[in-house]
Amino acid sequence: MVDYSQFEASTKSGIHADPGRIRKNDEIIGKVLKQRKSSKIYCVLCVLLAAGSFFIHWIITVVFGLAALFFLWRGTGKISDDYLKEVYEEGLLVPGLIVKTQPLTIMAIANLVAQDGAKTINGCFNLVVKELDGADKKLYEKIPCSCFFCYEGGSYHSSFEPHPLYWGTSDKQEINAALIQVEEDNKENSQDEWEVLKQTAKQFPTLENEQIILLDENYIPFGIKKNGQSDYDPLNPETP
Repeated sequence: MVDYSQFEASTKSGIHADPGRIRKNDEIIGKVLKQRKSSKIYCVLCVLLAAGSFFIHWIITVVFGLAALFFLWRGTGKISDDYLKEVYEEGLLVPGLIVKTQPLTIMAIANLVAQDGAKTINGCFNLVVKELDGADKKLYEKIPCSCFFCYEGGSYHSSFEPHPLYWGTSDKQEINAALIQVEEDNKENSQDEWEVLKQTAKQFPTLENEQIILLDENYIPFGIKKNGQSDYDPLNPETP
């Protein structure tokens, strides 16, 4: 998992996250939990295959043995309740907006600047979800999110992942309070970021899940990337 110990959000959600609800609803963390469970199963299978091939050829045994070690490494470790709460309580509070209802899609925007003095670059993260328990799930419904960033060096974070607060709590009062805070923060921006999200979604209607559109200081799109990808693809190849 990502180490968030060096990150301090300027504005936090203020909610009291429920680890049980997160394990049930958070589809991003759910992928990691599912991968770890399947890795344990693959580990056992590889051990059995290694044992079965012992009298056939030692090279086959070694291959299955190494595969078993790999799946053991990938499947070990438990995601603690404290970690799950940290994702929602210590992350940066950012605006999210339902931009499609079929499939249910949330787009969230965050400032990617990591060092003081760098020109502003924002990222719009396209997140396709199966369910959003507690939300009305209407087009252009405002969905406050908590997010952490991936930092690989330089003046900017390379990517981020938004977690809708509805995945972390069923307390509508806490979510509404977070939404009010997002509205207050939005007043300090040069443009209404709710409208930026709406227009970006309209401009890029075929975005895939977990793709990020990069915007310059004037909220003009200039690049596109996949979450976890270090570099981006310029939208205008002639522009550096």
